[in-house]
Amino acid sequence: MTAWLVIVSVGVGTYIFRSVLFVMIGDRALPAWTDRPLSYVGPAAIAALVGGSLLVEQGRFSPAPGGDLVAVVTTFVFVQRTRNVALGLVIGFAVLWCFAVPGYAG
Repeated sequence: MTAWLVIVSVGVGTYIFRSVLFVMIGDRALPAWTDRPLSYVGPAAIAALVGGSLLVEQGRFSPAPGGDLVAVVTTFVFVQRTRNVALGLVIGFAVLWCFAVPGYAG
């Protein structure tokens, strides 16, 4: 029971710590100069996650198999040209699936 009490206490404490900022400034508008940098947060986070999963394994540089890289590049180019992220993901998954077909020696 003590371990669960610690886990719940840490969870509640973390939630309160993180939500205080939103409660304090939630009703205020952010300055105009923050709009442009904040627009890059989402793409930077996704790039870090995808890049890390494709290029690093167990802390060492280890590029992913060719099919993964082809799917990522295809998705990136598609989204850049069409600005349609949802359809880009569908296209990327389709390309990845084509490389994952059993018997394919790519």
